[in-house]
Amino acid sequence: MEPMHEYTLVYQKVGNEMNDFSVSICTFAVNEVASLRICVETILNTCDKTDIKEIIICTCRKTTGESRKTITALQMEHPDISIIEIEQPPESDYWGEACKVMFAAASGTHILSMTSDLECNPDFVRKLIGVSKKNPHALIKCSRWKNGAEFNGYGGVRKFGNRLFQRYMQLLFGKGVSDYTYSFQIAPATIFKETRFHKNGRTIAIELIAGPKVKGVPIIEIPFIWKKREEPQIRPILSNDLIRVFWSFIVALDIRFGCKENKT
Repeated sequence: MEPMHEYTLVYQKVGNEMNDFSVSICTFAVNEVASLRICVETILNTCDKTDIKEIIICTCRKTTGESRKTITALQMEHPDISIIEIEQPPESDYWGEACKVMFAAASGTHILSMTSDLECNPDFVRKLIGVSKKNPHALIKCSRWKNGAEFNGYGGVRKFGNRLFQRYMQLLFGKGVSDYTYSFQIAPATIFKETRFHKNGRTIAIELIAGPKVKGVPIIEIPFIWKKREEPQIRPILSNDLIRVFWSFIVALDIRFGCKENKT
């Protein structure tokens, strides 16, 4: 199936007329401490710092004191890099609102979205940036289903369910994307800034991928080796999955058939 809508002129302009490449790295912190430090330090140690415009870390009312102290420490230890702590609106616990404030604050030509819990391996950031510099008009993302990718610690039932959902998404949106539920990716900032986030906010991943796809944004996938986060989850994993699956089915249908913002 071909893209359902033309790749708009605003995106073509980003890809064809961009002179300066810079990346705003956007991530979250709730209870991450050791992993947050590893994430930031790995990025700064492996990437060309001239490519990094800023690292934006979104916190919320549930963010622990230790996480906040880690952010402050990283800011002091790396004064040559802009590490920005930005607060999610207190009236919303959903990640969609966190994305809105981070993406609005991002000043780079490109935005790289990731988590700070090491489920998004920071060693891959350099590769994502490298591929993006060669394809500045495209959305470059990691995939856990592309040939060469691996799941480590995901669990057989969850993996099977995830595979079924990917098939469902491919039926809706066509081929070209193997992993709609993993948003470790980089794209021109305009693409993410224009993304519509549904109020439930539990389906960020598919909105950051399916939304651009229906607009005809070129998508390039990189095989990724996924591993389970080491720091504890805030909520039980099973309940998270069940709620996310319910909303994902509904939001996917809305993006494909009912979202006027994606039909312009």
